Amino acid sequence: MISDKLIEKTLRYFDTHKDEKVVVKPSLPILYFGNLDAYSKSKLKVVTVGKNPSDNEFRLNKNDSFSFVRFSEWDETAKNLISTLSPYFENKPLKKWFSCFEPILNGLSASYYNSNYNHTALHTDICSPLATNPTWSKLSKEIQSALYKEGLEIWKELIEELQPDIMLVSIPRSLFKSVFKSSGNEIVVFSNKKNGDSRKKPYRVEAFEYHLNTKKKVKVVFGQAANKPFDTISDQQKIKIGELCLK
Repeated sequence: MISDKLIEKTLRYFDTHKDEKVVVKPSLPILYFGNLDAYSKSKLKVVTVGKNPSDNEFRLNKNDSFSFVRFSEWDETAKNLISTLSPYFENKPLKKWFSCFEPILNGLSASYYNSNYNHTALHTDICSPLATNPTWSKLSKEIQSALYKEGLEIWKELIEELQPDIMLVSIPRSLFKSVFKSSGNEIVVFSNKKNGDSRKKPYRVEAFEYHLNTKKKVKVVFGQAANKPFDTISDQQKIKIGELCLK
């Protein structure tokens, strides 16, 4: 499902930038996360989208040194990217971060994990497959630009190969609008916070379209990010988003 050509392009991109100060060391390019085989067999193909991988993917605790602790199968000589990334959610995933997307996936009868849900989702990153320290928002504009140009190309090629039906996207709105050009339609508006208090500004979830080269129209569901994707709404509200996406 993912071509050798794209894997080679991703590895070349990594080799070009791996020695830059902001790129986590040691690390590997994270083209995607998730069970690729199960995704390919899913009738509903769902992909989640962030900015770039967290530096915490390469350590279990904040004060640990960076390592391949979550990627024990990685062989730097063999460059076995697919066999390293596909079992990610079966080993030591960064659950706290991915738990922000999981309830929406569950509302779609999907999950990142081996579970009773009907469909298996994958995660991707739109700005770059490289983990950075500091995080993306704290990088200089010059470094962001250097990583983003080809990073976005890689992401677009990946999406063409994955052929998703639905993408769940929670990134800054300005970044979102620079990639997803269609006009959006409101799916749902949440007027209350997680604790039930009224919001000063309602949380809007919108649906857009992303057209693949195959002419397929992908449903893109957007919600504003905070510290984490869809971070300021409750799990029950997230499940509702997933359910509404199927209508």
